[in-house]
Amino acid sequence: MGAPARGGGSVVRKEIETVLGKVIDRLRALDLGDPFEPRAAAAIVDAGLHRLCVPASAGGLGATMAEAAEVLLALGAEDGATALGFAMQVHVTGAMRDASTFPEAIRDAIYRTIVADGALVNNAATEEGGGSPARGAIPGTQATQAAAPDETWRLTGEKTWTTWLPNLTYAFVTARVGADDPAEVGIFLVDLATDGVQRGEGFEAMGMRGSASGRLVLDGVQTTLVQRRRIDAPDPRGAAPMAWFGIAIAASYLGVGEGARTAVARWGLNRRPGDGSTSVADVPSVQLRLGRLDAELRAARIVVLDVARRWDEDRDAGDVALAKLVATRAAVNATDEALRIAGGPGFLAGRLERAFRDARAGLINPPLEDVALTGFGKAVVQREGPS
Repeated sequence: MGAPARGGGSVVRKEIETVLGKVIDRLRALDLGDPFEPRAAAAIVDAGLHRLCVPASAGGLGATMAEAAEVLLALGAEDGATALGFAMQVHVTGAMRDASTFPEAIRDAIYRTIVADGALVNNAATEEGGGSPARGAIPGTQATQAAAPDETWRLTGEKTWTTWLPNLTYAFVTARVGADDPAEVGIFLVDLATDGVQRGEGFEAMGMRGSASGRLVLDGVQTTLVQRRRIDAPDPRGAAPMAWFGIAIAASYLGVGEGARTAVARWGLNRRPGDGSTSVADVPSVQLRLGRLDAELRAARIVVLDVARRWDEDRDAGDVALAKLVATRAAVNATDEALRIAGGPGFLAGRLERAFRDARAGLINPPLEDVALTGFGKAVVQREGPS
């Protein structure tokens, strides 16, 4: 994982590396493929890696964002779907810890159940009709409150693309509160063992099929209000949710690209066509392609970890969108080059073919490329325009 990211962190990093090593050994023994594999999450929980971003004072590993990114890079290189599923736990717990405001009682209760019971959590925000909340979608899921003295909150609606849904213990669900205009939205904590919760099957997606990103259906589910705001008001949690999600996603997909680099290099070394005197890896054009994908992956890793460290040091989230963009591009390009190197064998169902599909799933995760590039362009115009 590299050098410690903060003073006195070497002991923490050593513990993280030990736990991560146990998980990777278990994942390799599972020989993961496209189907959802619940034992992958079990390997993470059994080793204690699910506590990665829970503070040490609460029984967790207390990882910084940079340390968490390195863990997700390593997991992504082993299995993209496992990394993506675990990225949800990472970004939710990391953001909860670093948020400007978050109800302390709820946060501490989640920490306790993660540490004591192996709980796994995720957000549930995206809906079929409204699309991504990252583009300002107003949730169709409705929150209603009973009259005093009960005042219980209940949720009714459906969420899509809820990653690792079969594994989850809790979900933070976004819902519309009332019918006012402008809309008011709330975040609600749902225990997924509660009556009225249904977990639908995962989607038949091109990539990340093992992430079990399914439909979460809520029918009058009793819930706990975490916070509420007008849709046009800033998120009271600050930049933490966006920063943690962006870096967790970037690291997971970049890891997929790095895993493809390793796989195709080993394939090229072992493949000896013709008279067997030289390997595919000795071919100059193959080395050129390997060099090209390696350069892009290494540059993206530098960007992702630098942005993560700046968050750890100064809560600077200014380049999170850039990190996600360059990481996804590098993963897409690396897996494309890997298939070109392997030729026909690379198109057969297997590790390289799956990495090619998995990397492209990153293109639909926010922050989306067009939104990020438009933002960069606006910043250039503002910076270079009349003062």
